[in-house]
Amino acid sequence: MCLTRDVLLFGDQAVGTTATQSAILTNCGDASFTLTDVSVHDATSAEYRVASTCATGQTLAAGASCRIDVTFAPTQPGQVSGGVWLYNTTSTRSQLVTFYGRGIDASAGSSTLSITPSPLDFGAQPLGATSSMRALEVRNLGPSSVTLTAIVLNGPAAYDYAYDDAGDCWVGITVPVGRSCRVAFTFTPAALGTRPAQINIDAPELSRLVTVAVRGTGVAAGPAPVTPPVPAPTAVDVVEFYNAPLNHYFLTANPDEAAAIDRGAVGPNWARTGLGFRAYAAGTTGGNAVDVCRFFGTPGVGPSSHFFTGNAAECAAVRTNPDWFDEGIAFRAIVPAAGACPAGSTPVLRFFWPGGLVTLSRHRYASDAATIVALRAAAPAWIEEGPVFCSAP
Repeated sequence: MCLTRDVLLFGDQAVGTTATQSAILTNCGDASFTLTDVSVHDATSAEYRVASTCATGQTLAAGASCRIDVTFAPTQPGQVSGGVWLYNTTSTRSQLVTFYGRGIDASAGSSTLSITPSPLDFGAQPLGATSSMRALEVRNLGPSSVTLTAIVLNGPAAYDYAYDDAGDCWVGITVPVGRSCRVAFTFTPAALGTRPAQINIDAPELSRLVTVAVRGTGVAAGPAPVTPPVPAPTAVDVVEFYNAPLNHYFLTANPDEAAAIDRGAVGPNWARTGLGFRAYAAGTTGGNAVDVCRFFGTPGVGPSSHFFTGNAAECAAVRTNPDWFDEGIAFRAIVPAAGACPAGSTPVLRFFWPGGLVTLSRHRYASDAATIVALRAAAPAWIEEGPVFCSAP
């Protein structure tokens, strides 16, 4: 059996409006099969309407198809989900089409969450065996506290994943600005191959629904094949500059850009602090480093400073924020897993200075122990946002 889509993403949708998406089921084999049960999942929200030409007892000949139409009509703010079961006589006997969306209105907030790691990857796991616990760090980047109203696990293989009590993120808790909590999961593959799902987190203070991909691979029981590690590229220095009159910090891993700043090409009063960390040049490959996005505040609107992130979800969110201008990839860096860096590397912590106005806010990235102690001592002027990079050896 072939499906054009097994996940329907409605995204943010205004309360009182409707949208319809479809999935087409086709017999792409050379023999007929039967749909033994076509039914809407019990947990499906009433804000979805499902119309289907696929029916229980229906037999699809080779090349034949049927259609599932799902209409999302939110009546109140918040994230809701649902699904349609397609039990059948093929080798994929319990296919699930899932769908989710978020109703929004004028009261939608402006806070942002940073989720690491993203995606949450369990790797290879023997069929039917439960993995060790892995956790996502959910950090509130502000500007206001966030009270979680939904943590939903869904997607094609959602039932392969389970919540673990080791986490401390629960519906109803409030996460203050600059603080974080953890939501933990285990993975028990029910079938061979890639087992995709997603975690959706919502709160009234969020400007948009937060979605994080979850993945793992079911493999046959027995020793897993050993994949040799991909060698990391040569590390480079990420140099920190400081402008005393502006009280602004800046990072660059580009030697030509650093030399231009030294010459005064971007204005006076910029000087090297002698601090920084090690990462990898933009465009390099190998190792487990990720691209680090670089943003500058939109002139006259956003912060008069730069912002760096290696979190793909955070990068995507900032790209849609009119307060920021995307300057591309600054460098590549290793990012912490569940807040921890690999052995031999040093955590790089991010600190936030709110400023009296948005245009005066700024960030600083520190791996030097003395600098971190000083910034922590300066709280609440500097707000610690936790480790965001891992300085390369």
